[in-house]
Amino acid sequence: MDKFGHYTSQIGLLGIVRNNCLWATNIGFLNDEQEFFHALELIRGIISNAPGIPESDQNQNLYKKFIGNIENCLIKLETHTSESIFTFSVSKELDLLSQWRGYCPDNNGYCLVFNIGKILECIKEEYPDSYLKQCVYDKELKEQSIKSLLNDSWFGYRDSESDEERKSMLDSFLNEITLLASYFKHPSFSEENEWRLIVKLDYAADEEIKFREGKSYLIPYIELPFDFSFLSSIVIGPTSNKDLAKKACALFLEKEEGHPFTGINHSEIPYRT
Repeated sequence: MDKFGHYTSQIGLLGIVRNNCLWATNIGFLNDEQEFFHALELIRGIISNAPGIPESDQNQNLYKKFIGNIENCLIKLETHTSESIFTFSVSKELDLLSQWRGYCPDNNGYCLVFNIGKILECIKEEYPDSYLKQCVYDKELKEQSIKSLLNDSWFGYRDSESDEERKSMLDSFLNEITLLASYFKHPSFSEENEWRLIVKLDYAADEEIKFREGKSYLIPYIELPFDFSFLSSIVIGPTSNKDLAKKACALFLEKEEGHPFTGINHSEIPYRT
């Protein structure tokens, strides 16, 4: 699988290597707290503008019940489900100025380049309901995905032979729309080329949820297993002390792992004070 990079600060690098774990943030506490609800607004717009089915159709009342149940699913998503979704962001862009500026303040950043396939395989051993998804920025693609899901759900709901089957269909819809909402992003962020490791928890034990300092509030997260062998290389962000930054990084990694790590490179973006 292709390489993916995770932009982080000195503190992030120290924590990942020393503790052998990655931090997956609760999706309701990302930099843009409205991100998760972006897809929910899209689906509400699609439902409100949908033509429905003809009054003469014998399934008219069933369709109205279906739409009501879908709207209840959206309310549930807004009030509860986001609490059990955690994400870890990576990018196909391994040396991008906007990423250095956004995630590596004060010119002390690193892009950790991973073998993402090995990481996902390891995470699934502890959290089976985990995924790697490419973020979708294009509005038309988002709407197509949502319409396709709604159509499939309606046909499954209509053809179900019992209330139990219809409940199962709605649970499946809730699961799928939760996943979609986890990697839909606003088009203005498209240059980031972001992918996400997504972990969905039916229930998170108290000891699983941890908290870190945020800019204005505490950030809940969970720890994902990580092994140093998953690290392919490191790109050091723009800095005024390139040689010392590389030397210090190499010394740190050798001390922690007991052997030299040669895959350390400098960003090709010029440093600006």
